[in-house]
Amino acid sequence: MIIETQPIQALKNAPYNPRVTLQPGDERWDRLQRSLDEFELVQPIVWNRQTGHVVSGHQRLAVLKHQGVERVECVVVDLPLGREKALNVTLNNAEVGSSWDTERLVDLVSELQDLPEIDATLTGFDDQQLRDLVLSPSDVDATNDENDFDSDPTKMRVVLEIPKGEWETIESQIDSLLSLYPEVRLHLLHD
Repeated sequence: MIIETQPIQALKNAPYNPRVTLQPGDERWDRLQRSLDEFELVQPIVWNRQTGHVVSGHQRLAVLKHQGVERVECVVVDLPLGREKALNVTLNNAEVGSSWDTERLVDLVSELQDLPEIDATLTGFDDQQLRDLVLSPSDVDATNDENDFDSDPTKMRVVLEIPKGEWETIESQIDSLLSLYPEVRLHLLHD
């Protein structure tokens, strides 16, 4: 693997990059910026010497540019355009990697939440996602929550009533289901 420090201005965004471009103020931009502020750039930009295109790391690069960074470490590849495009899709494809082991993820996130020196939202999950992940009851007022759903025609509310004695048996199955659909939110309400 070749790693070189390149001037940011020399790195060209791939015009075909299929990822949605984040903008300052976007929730995901803020999460990425926070991660870079906390941990710095630990996953280098992938840059193709033949074309000058960024192959992977467009969003990280945008945040770094916005912060005024002038030079950045890059993993350098030397590929023709067709192979570069294939690598771009591969490196950005969630289907190429493994899915979460829900039990391990829940255990790890629970452990992080218990550490006073760690803010668990540094993982990229927001507070609600963390509550949903570890199935902690939400402080959301059920009445207000219903109104939010009524005003959003793109969302559907599903209510499950689970006997308290069955919860421990069903909880891991719900965790597994939620790990497959990260856009689904679970709000636990309790008496």
